[in-house]
Amino acid sequence: MTIDTGSRAAMMGALAGILALVAAVVSAQEDRRGGATTQPARGARALPEPMPPRPEPSADEVLRALEPREGTPRPIVRPVEPGESVRRTLAPQDQPRNAIVPVDTRLLPDGYRLVDRPGRLAREGEYWVLAFESRGTQSAEPPMRLLPNRMLEDMEIASAGGTQPVVFLVSGEVTQYHGVNYLLVQKLLVRPNLGNLR
Repeated sequence: MTIDTGSRAAMMGALAGILALVAAVVSAQEDRRGGATTQPARGARALPEPMPPRPEPSADEVLRALEPREGTPRPIVRPVEPGESVRRTLAPQDQPRNAIVPVDTRLLPDGYRLVDRPGRLAREGEYWVLAFESRGTQSAEPPMRLLPNRMLEDMEIASAGGTQPVVFLVSGEVTQYHGVNYLLVQKLLVRPNLGNLR
């Protein structure tokens, strides 16, 4: 069997291409291992040097970064005007009348934030209140009156006017008026009922 000159030239060209490809792969592997270095082909861009990993900060550095700095704004506390009384406990009309566990009578300051607190919607006289869920052994928190807004309307709809046992996760701002705390609901989620898995 004889191979003509044209076929032989084609086979030699293919073999040269394969050898060039193998040489390029071997060269790339050596470069990765830090072995022999080759000059990049003319017109090709060199790969950038890898950056060393950033060292983890020490505990002291983290604490220093969290310390308040000069010029950090501090919360504003409104001064008490002469003749003005400041209540530190809840007014008697805001305390639940049928509490089994002793109730915490501490009054929350105006502007206090509640975040993702579980509770149920209930009616108490002419007010809607949020009855907080308490699973601890501490004194229970009294229900907090809710200020009317769209979130309260959504709570009424979701709980069918407080008749369904829906647990809400509520966030909002606490206000104070005549010794009674009120809550303006600003974020509202419904906690799914997981049965015994809670």
